[in-house]
Amino acid sequence: MLTNLKLYGTEDVPKIPKEIVDVRLELLNKHLDKLLSVHFMEQDNNTISEVLKAKAHWAKLRDGEDVTL
Repeated sequence: MLTNLKLYGTEDVPKIPKEIVDVRLELLNKHLDKLLSVHFMEQDNNTISEVLKAKAHWAKLRDGEDVTL
């Protein structure tokens, strides 16, 4: 995992505004609901997994945590 220091050269990296992240998380939640609404045998597990990863990624960015690149 790259830390902010390694990636940006400083630990003083501004957080992404909560309002921006919240919009993305809302869209991801709506998409996840749609993906999960079909019968489990027809679900796209790869896309579901990527949506869940994206949700975790954006939550970490919102909270100012280092993220894996």
